[in-house]
Amino acid sequence: MNRVGSGVARRVVYIAVPAVVLIVVAAGIAFLQPGWGEGGSAGLLVVVTFPGLKSDVELIACSGDRVVEIYNPGVDPHEAQLDPRAARMVAEADIVVTGGHTPADLKAAELASGTVVDVTRIPGIKIMEAPDGSANLHYPIYHPDNYRLFLSRLAEAMQEKRPECDYIGNLRVVLKKLEDLERLQGLLKGSEAVADHPAAQYPAHWLGAEVVLIIGGGEEWAPTVQELEKAERLLGSGSLAFITVDDSGVPVSKAGEWLLREAERLGASVILVKAPYTEGSIIDKLSYIAVQIEGGIYG
Repeated sequence: MNRVGSGVARRVVYIAVPAVVLIVVAAGIAFLQPGWGEGGSAGLLVVVTFPGLKSDVELIACSGDRVVEIYNPGVDPHEAQLDPRAARMVAEADIVVTGGHTPADLKAAELASGTVVDVTRIPGIKIMEAPDGSANLHYPIYHPDNYRLFLSRLAEAMQEKRPECDYIGNLRVVLKKLEDLERLQGLLKGSEAVADHPAAQYPAHWLGAEVVLIIGGGEEWAPTVQELEKAERLLGSGSLAFITVDDSGVPVSKAGEWLLREAERLGASVILVKAPYTEGSIIDKLSYIAVQIEGGIYG
């Protein structure tokens, strides 16, 4: 398989993209950070309604703050509901961070008594248009430009709630790390790409690649013959494959498995993207991509 390098020598890079918001179903169990409900902390309670963001919030949190995520990994985020205990935690939180488009996101925003940080409604956040013309609301902060705006808004909200802590100072440290990654912006400019999940469109855009086809995006994958044929034509003519993977680098969906097989068969370059719900912050996930590109790992 060809590898893509800093000179646009072709390499394979795998891009994993997770399901955006996973929350507890009514019959499910809220996954609570140990210690919640035990009371007595001078810090903030920040609740995130989808997996993956806990690590990002913790980057700028102060000592004593509690960051809690509520989700059931087996639930489709678009069908998830808040159970009573999760709803109570949302209602008591100082800050609630939501993805802004699933029923659980909307319900959490409705129940919140604290500040709501909706990643889709932060001023300046760019919501991309998917190849089918719809608004791509799947993890827009997987792009450094949007991520910077998200962290800035979050730090501002936390600073207002707890002014004695230097959240803005913590933010500066994080943004410095983000600046180190921005050298890769536009590196793949002029390239076209096929992705297996809508969220992959954001890091692809950061690199300069235009995603012209998304073949997956949900648990049930039922592609048409026309879609598969189009993907094969694109891969065969030099388009990149952006594939969502788990912590071990394995595709997280049937669409991703198929796309990887076809990319290998046709000699197309692959970029692996960690799914948003995998271990680590967005900076960690962007660094995962950077290592592949700069090290010539993708094949």
